[in-house]
Amino acid sequence: MDSTTSTAVASLETKLQALTDLQSRLQALRQVPTALLRPPSTLGAFTSVSSSLRQQCQDLKDIAGVVTSEKVQEALKAARDSEKADKSGLTFNGRRENRKRRRLPSPESPQPYNPFQPKSPSLFPISDTHPSPLERDNLPAFIRKFNRSHSSKLHIWSSLRSRRQAKISSPVVVRFLVPEVLTAFITTTSTDNTEDRSLVVEGVTVFGPRENKPPHSQSEYMVYQKLSQQIAKMLQSHPRVSFQSLMGLLSSYEGLFVDRCTVCQRVLSTEEHVPPVARLWIDQLAPTSACSSSAEGDTERGNGAKDKGVDDGKRARWEPRHPTCLQG
Repeated sequence: MDSTTSTAVASLETKLQALTDLQSRLQALRQVPTALLRPPSTLGAFTSVSSSLRQQCQDLKDIAGVVTSEKVQEALKAARDSEKADKSGLTFNGRRENRKRRRLPSPESPQPYNPFQPKSPSLFPISDTHPSPLERDNLPAFIRKFNRSHSSKLHIWSSLRSRRQAKISSPVVVRFLVPEVLTAFITTTSTDNTEDRSLVVEGVTVFGPRENKPPHSQSEYMVYQKLSQQIAKMLQSHPRVSFQSLMGLLSSYEGLFVDRCTVCQRVLSTEEHVPPVARLWIDQLAPTSACSSSAEGDTERGNGAKDKGVDDGKRARWEPRHPTCLQG
C-alpha cells in the first residue's frame, strides 16, 4: 500500500469518526429540556438555574461549535459528495416517525334497523293471511280468472264418460299446461259436506307437453318423473296445502329448462343430469307489502312474479334447486 492510499484511508477514518462523534452528541441533546431551546431572550426570566441546567446550556454551546468546526464541515461535505456519486447500499428510511398520539378510532354509527329479515325457507308459502280454501263449486270461476292473468292455463279434465255431466263431482282432475314445457294433472277430492267442500290435492302427475297420456299413467321422460316425485314429497309433507298455493308452485316451473339452481348455479345437475325440479319458498316479504287475501294472491307468486311494495332483492319467491342441492 503506497503513501497516497494510506493518507486517503486515514483521512476517511478521521471524517467517519468526526461524524460518529457528532451523531452521539446530537443523540444526547434529545434529553435536554425543551425550555433550553427557546430564544436567549426568554432565558433571562429564570431567576435560578440549577447546575444541571447550566451544564446542559454549556453542552448546547459546545455542540454548536462542533458543528461549525472545519473538521466536521469537511466530513459533512465529503459525505454529501459520496452520496451524490453512489447511493447504492443505502437503506435510509425517509419517513419520519410519527410520535403524535394517534386518535382512537371512533365507534361506528349504529346501523339502521333493517325490516327485511330473511326467514327460513319452506316448501310452501307461510303467511298469517292465507287465502280461503277453494271450494269445489268455485273452481270454474277460479280457472277463468287464472287463465285471464297467466300465461299458463288451467282446464277441468274429464273422460269421455263424464263429459256429459254438467255438475262437477268428486274427484276432480284439473289439467295445468305450461306451453312447450309441461302438462300436469292435479287430482283433487272434496266431501259433500255442506260445511266444508274445500278441494284437497291428492296427487300431481307431470308429463311432457306432447305426451298424450291419461292422468293415472306415468311420463316416459326421466325429468318429468323426477318432477312428479318431488311434488309428491312436498304434498306428503303438506297434505292440506291450498289449491292456490299449488298453482303458485306449478307456475314457477315456466323456466324449468333455463333456470339455474340457486346453490350450484348449474342448469343440469352433475349426477342425474336433470334441471332443478325442486323448489323452496323464500319468504322475505316487507312488512309494508300488501298481503293479498284473495284467491289469486298466492297464484301470482310464481317464478318471476313480483309482490307489490317489495324490492327485487327482498321479495318472496320460489327458488329452483336440484334435489341433491336441497341441503345447500
